Amino acid sequence: MSSLMTWDPFRALRRRDDAFEDLVRDVFGREGAGALEPPVEVAESDGEVTVKMLVPGVEKDQLQVAIDEDVLTVRGEVRKEHEEKKKNYYRQEIRYGAFQRAVRLPAEVEAAKATADLKNGTLKITLPKAKQTKAQQIKVAVS
Repeated sequence: MSSLMTWDPFRALRRRDDAFEDLVRDVFGREGAGALEPPVEVAESDGEVTVKMLVPGVEKDQLQVAIDEDVLTVRGEVRKEHEEKKKNYYRQEIRYGAFQRAVRLPAEVEAAKATADLKNGTLKITLPKAKQTKAQQIKVAVS
């Protein structure tokens, strides 16, 4: 018994669209933009701002972290361990090369007291908030 397949006039177009999307992803990275832009999570508590960034395959000596006013910038590089010239890749989605990610911080921080920890491909940066001066009340004399 043979199974019948419903004719779909757009099936070939969808296959061609899928092939085109694969090509764009291969050339430009994820969804065509932001290639090698690691995902980030920013959280704020009473005393600190915490930034987590996924950087799998990056060693700590390949990372640079800088804070300029209210922007945290992380630069790094995902390096390929070694080239294997005899392999024919059928699909290669792992990206290699330099990356940079800038994140606007939600509060003023003390950059000199920031700490960074890299564990299991996750970079965690803890930034203590700057001490805010309390508003002073000024008595206004009515004349």
